[in-house]
Amino acid sequence: MTRPLLSRIRAMGCVALLGGMAAACGGGDSAAADSAKAVAALPPVSRPPTPSDSVCPRDGTWKACALEDRINKAGMPIKVLDTVRVPYFAQPGVRYRIGRVATMIAFYLPDSATGAKATAKLDRIRLTPPGDTIGDWPAAPFEAVRSANLIAVLFDVNGTQAERLRLAITAGAPQPASSMPPVPSGAQKMPPAPPAR
Repeated sequence: MTRPLLSRIRAMGCVALLGGMAAACGGGDSAAADSAKAVAALPPVSRPPTPSDSVCPRDGTWKACALEDRINKAGMPIKVLDTVRVPYFAQPGVRYRIGRVATMIAFYLPDSATGAKATAKLDRIRLTPPGDTIGDWPAAPFEAVRSANLIAVLFDVNGTQAERLRLAITAGAPQPASSMPPVPSGAQKMPPAPPAR
């Protein structure tokens, strides 16, 4: 065979191959329209409120929506399991699953003074009575993390998870949005930069 003939055979083979791929993948306009209809028929997925939503106020105190959003943004999936009552706090705590096996019980108190008063006679790290390793908790606590009106008690966490949770919580509750201070009317502008040489 001559070279021009081989080139033409290869070109025809490529055209046939591309045509077959287009027929197999394209499916025409009806397939695209069917796909668009199927997506449009899906119900909207609701997302949990975040600190930027009006239902999750940014007032400098911890709310469940703010804590859940912060932990999700720290790269750890969080899921509400149930509520837990312990005699140290008047209100129940919310038990969360963090990742696969770790759990956390979060107490949203009216203010930080309430938490300090409730835990004054407990071990600072584990929130258990002195000399007791479990107290009235469902298991032995790994650590307790406090920030403003939140007390979070960690269970079955590894060191990395504990550090990430501690950092996410001790960064503080979402603060109110602040506006930039007004520029004084007599403010002077910077002089223009000298021309480049």
